[in-house]
Amino acid sequence: MTKTADAIVIGSGALGGSAALHLARAGYRTFLLDRHAIASQTSPRAAGLSAMLRPSALMTRLAVRGVALLDRFEDETGIPVGLTHSGSLKLARSPALAAQLASEMELSASRGVTARLIGAREASAMMPLLRARDAAAIAHYPDDVYLDAALFTRGVAQAAADCGATLMPDTMVTEVLVGGSRVRGVKTDQGEIAAPIVVDAAGAWARSLARYAVLPMVAVRHQLLVTRPLAGVRPEQPVTRILDANVYVRPCDGGLMLGGYESKPLLLDAVPADVADMPIDHAVLRDLAEAVAAEFPSFADLSGASLRGGMPTMTLDDEHLIGPVPGTAGFFVIGGCNVGGLSTALAFAEELCRIIADPGAADTLAPLLPARFTGQDVSEDALRKACRLHYGQHYWSAAARAAGG
Repeated sequence: MTKTADAIVIGSGALGGSAALHLARAGYRTFLLDRHAIASQTSPRAAGLSAMLRPSALMTRLAVRGVALLDRFEDETGIPVGLTHSGSLKLARSPALAAQLASEMELSASRGVTARLIGAREASAMMPLLRARDAAAIAHYPDDVYLDAALFTRGVAQAAADCGATLMPDTMVTEVLVGGSRVRGVKTDQGEIAAPIVVDAAGAWARSLARYAVLPMVAVRHQLLVTRPLAGVRPEQPVTRILDANVYVRPCDGGLMLGGYESKPLLLDAVPADVADMPIDHAVLRDLAEAVAAEFPSFADLSGASLRGGMPTMTLDDEHLIGPVPGTAGFFVIGGCNVGGLSTALAFAEELCRIIADPGAADTLAPLLPARFTGQDVSEDALRKACRLHYGQHYWSAAARAAGG
């Protein structure tokens, strides 16, 4: 017998869980499906960082909204997500990136984001394990946060269930069913489910599910490590981003988390069936640690460190994919995280739910809509080249990229 729902969400990562939560709160009879255990793939392995200032005014607004919703989430649900109002530091070691930070001060002021340039002594007082005396420039963003990615991903799925959503783990979607020009449900290895609304939040597998739609995105390996506990580390110490090395550092479990964006990332031509099957390359993490050893001498000894990795998705233009899939009424996508979707997941899902209820509302999200790629003929080689560049220069502005960082 075919099951029926008002809405189906495919994928229970941060974006999918958040979408299911918003839909369930809005009164939709929602099914949250995952081919694996709920909240078990890339999202819980993420770093959980959130920067308020983003490249566009739209993304800055959504980042600020995302953190506000995270604050409310803990209060409203009683589910902890490890949200820490730590602030962050950005450290530039080259003239081009020092100029980028100077430009960001003007941009921050125009967008209502608090930021200022500080000296090495003040930066080291905030993050005592940081040696910043050779920095060309340092910026402080006091309102930035981080959260526990695993707690949050599990938490939004639980909150969705508490609001009436049906969680369906170990349910593999084999096809999105379309009749005429409208979605009519999904086919799974457990049978068909009929619904007038389907949300593709399948992350690294999202593109294959929407195989007939133009979703120019590529899954990429991202890796991080967490050191053993270190003396002097406290949770409230700021996230630190070293821009030219494309490295981030934050407190985690009494030690320091280190992750970054390698210049020649592994693009996943064949997405593994499970994130646990993705190969981890210790050498990449050692290279990232060596690149910031002068600033963080603690990374000279990585014995006892734990490693993990995920499969985030990069897009052709380095922007998210959120909204209706062109040509198929009732079919929506929320993905293309570009290694920055977890902390904004609740805000993205709020916008998506608003568009589902009122298609005319999509105009306010125009730069993120999948329709922006309609009619483009982009080769797979061009897509891969663009995604590799966006990932490998994640912290660099266009001007800094032109100057070589």
